[in-house]
Amino acid sequence: MIRNMVTATNTMNQLQQQLDLISNNIANSGTTGYKQTTANFNSLLHQQIQNQRGDQAPRMTPDGLRLGNGARISQSQLVATQGTLQRTERDLDFAFTSEHQYFKVLVQSTDGTAEQNFTRDGAFYLTPVNDDEVMLVDAQGNGILNQNDELIMFDGSIENITLQDDGTLLVEGAGGIQQTVELGVVDIQRPQLMDRVSSIYLGIPDNLAELGVEAGELMVQMEGGLRTDIGLEQGALEQSNVDLSKAFTELIEVQRNYQFHSRAVSISDQMSGLVNGLR
Repeated sequence: MIRNMVTATNTMNQLQQQLDLISNNIANSGTTGYKQTTANFNSLLHQQIQNQRGDQAPRMTPDGLRLGNGARISQSQLVATQGTLQRTERDLDFAFTSEHQYFKVLVQSTDGTAEQNFTRDGAFYLTPVNDDEVMLVDAQGNGILNQNDELIMFDGSIENITLQDDGTLLVEGAGGIQQTVELGVVDIQRPQLMDRVSSIYLGIPDNLAELGVEAGELMVQMEGGLRTDIGLEQGALEQSNVDLSKAFTELIEVQRNYQFHSRAVSISDQMSGLVNGLR
């Protein structure tokens, strides 16, 4: 009975984590560029108990009992499928049409340091830096980087912005002055190894050496001839790839599973009380 309680408790802890993942997916169902996370379970170690050595009767199954210890989440998997596109007709809204491509963004942390992250949220804005320059930023105010990992700056007042096929922005200013800038884009080959920094940002993990992976295996910089493979659409935003109906169904299933294991703990406790009463 103690074993039953331990087994159920082990699984309940992991089911709570799955509930948190599903709840986070539902909460970000309206977040631009958000990619949902799913949980994969594996069984914990089993124990073989040989308790029938004196039984000479013929058996159709192996001798003894094989008892498990519950289940655990073996992997939290990022689902990188394409989300639906919503037309906005806004010049500074960009949506990827290729699943594994991300913008490069310089994210400022609370301690004043900056770190390069990656996002599919293409809702960009222009913020003034001084009297003569403006900077391209995302909705959180973090600077968007170009192909050379430099902040994207424009001179003078902007009248029109056009996206070229290779991810290059053609910017027309006052007096017909034109500027071009190549948006920094990467193709993340192994998204499961990336750290989820926030709902819209992915970061490079610090333990790449421990994982036996080099940065070149993790992502490809979309430079040179590869820029023709960039899939971007102007005047649109990519919505979250969370299927709400499926997410709520999974939520109900996990809640029922959690209740089942909670009931198992309760019944085991009652049986332990009966045994103690008989003594």
